[in-house]
Amino acid sequence: MVLTPTNEQQFHRDFSKNVASMEATRRKVNSQINDSLRRDDEFSLKIYTNLYLLVYSAWTEASLIKLVHTPFGFTIEEKKKILKDKDIINKWKKCVNTAFSKFRNNGSEIPNKKKKIHKLIDDYLKTQAQIRNKIAHGQWEFPLHKNNITHDNEAQTLMNLIDVMQIDIWFEVFKEIIEIVRGLIDARPKNNHIAHYNYYFTRLTNIQAIIDERKTWTLADKKKRLKLKPRRIGN
Repeated sequence: MVLTPTNEQQFHRDFSKNVASMEATRRKVNSQINDSLRRDDEFSLKIYTNLYLLVYSAWTEASLIKLVHTPFGFTIEEKKKILKDKDIINKWKKCVNTAFSKFRNNGSEIPNKKKKIHKLIDDYLKTQAQIRNKIAHGQWEFPLHKNNITHDNEAQTLMNLIDVMQIDIWFEVFKEIIEIVRGLIDARPKNNHIAHYNYYFTRLTNIQAIIDERKTWTLADKKKRLKLKPRRIGN
């Protein structure tokens, strides 16, 4: 017997296509980055690095909306409260807080877990969103403050430091953050919120492993590895 999806389930499936499209775009941009590195094409590398950051920002926002519309997760009113905020970081934190509201009787560890997830959201969205805004407004080389009158030296420093290796790490870490939040949304009192507990500690361990494994990786090393590999036709 084939079950007809509810409107909520169908909406979630349809919106999920946006996330899949962002992930496909990431692979395509990464391919262009690799090609630029092989050819020592610094100009193209800069272009695709900026595009890569824009894709990261778009992907994190699409992923949030997909999570908020998880079937049987939030009520319509809860969804509206989360999504009405204009700031993407506040939306993420409201999503986490709303999901945690189901854990009223589950002990004193909840505030610490909430604080930990909030910090991860800040670490992997705050600076990234700041630079994304500069890039989106055409300030690829010389960023300005909001008044567009004076040079933003802090943003300039950050933009000069960001490379594709960092953005790769952001993508991989944020995948784990998404799974932590998914576990919160899927948790139910009737199963003792096991979905959350199974995801939380495992994903935090994964995040630390990603950071530890990649902390010594450099763009120069990536370039050397790529030059040893033949370029695939079609990339």
